[in-house]
Amino acid sequence: MRLAQLRGRIATFARGGNYDLAHRLLGDLVRADLALGLPADALQRARQVAQLAEETGDSVAGPLISLAATLLAAESPDAALQGAMAALDRARPDERARIEVMASLIGGAAQRRLGNSSDARYLLERARSLSSKQNDPMLAGLALAELAWVDHAEGNVLQAATCFEFAAAFFRRADNPHAAAESDALSVASFATAGEVEAATLRAARAADVARALKRPELVAFLDGALADLALARRSADDEDGRRAASEACALAAETAEVLPPTPLSRDLRAQARLRQMRATTDVLDRERHLEAGIDLASGLERPRSGARLGAALLGLLDDAVALALAPSSAEVSALRHALLRSGEDDLAEMAAGVLAELGAG
Repeated sequence: MRLAQLRGRIATFARGGNYDLAHRLLGDLVRADLALGLPADALQRARQVAQLAEETGDSVAGPLISLAATLLAAESPDAALQGAMAALDRARPDERARIEVMASLIGGAAQRRLGNSSDARYLLERARSLSSKQNDPMLAGLALAELAWVDHAEGNVLQAATCFEFAAAFFRRADNPHAAAESDALSVASFATAGEVEAATLRAARAADVARALKRPELVAFLDGALADLALARRSADDEDGRRAASEACALAAETAEVLPPTPLSRDLRAQARLRQMRATTDVLDRERHLEAGIDLASGLERPRSGARLGAALLGLLDDAVALALAPSSAEVSALRHALLRSGEDDLAEMAAGVLAELGAG
């Protein structure tokens, strides 16, 4: 209803010649469409913004940047890159400095999604440098967060953790505590992935306190999950205390994920929690129960994310076979294989089939 009213107001103002207000309302509608998960509608509105500016003789650089950002959000990185470059080409002298930062940021983010790490790094470093010179901490923080993901893609996990920390500091300068809290949580997860126990543990405690103050329980659950992953990775066959600590960490992560309101993110966190709990116990019935619940939750996620969670569970079982001398059961691997096939992850399903063959040979 609210979207229909907004669209009607836009049409009225445009017909009446009130282009400034129509332009602003179109931008509001773009954001509303994206928030409601309607990227195709958002893309249409963003194009209307650019067309409206063209028809009225206004600067089109700003609308083109909005269009490029919308294309990026709609998972069209090629088109987003073209839109960002077009905006830079059409920028007027008085707006060029700002547009150049945005074009570099969007272009770098698009190149990252296209898998072009070197091009992404160049553009994002440029966006970070220019935004710092223009005293725009929000854009600098966004550039640093994108650079962190480039580092992750290249296997530089500790460097990514540092980038996320710096991004959080810039977001705090920009008076955006929620973006800062999210970046701090990602920094903790990166330190955990790198096996940096002290750095991850100390930062997690502070980040969790901030998340609670902001009423962001999903961030608390995310942080608990990162520490649970770290505890699982540190187990060994001759370390009973380590195995007990991992079991307790996984139980805590499951507890904080379970109380979250129903959202796609909370389903993802619960899926990860149950699959971790399967790995944290040696009781056959408990493993079966947690695996079944984890597969059910993961299978309800969007396909790429579903495959990632199921694949991580399979790789976790293989890690446990080495670290704990605990071979997975054929039933566990078979259940994951069938779930991976349903998720379209044929390569990982083939890996599972290979594991089954080895188990049969053994």
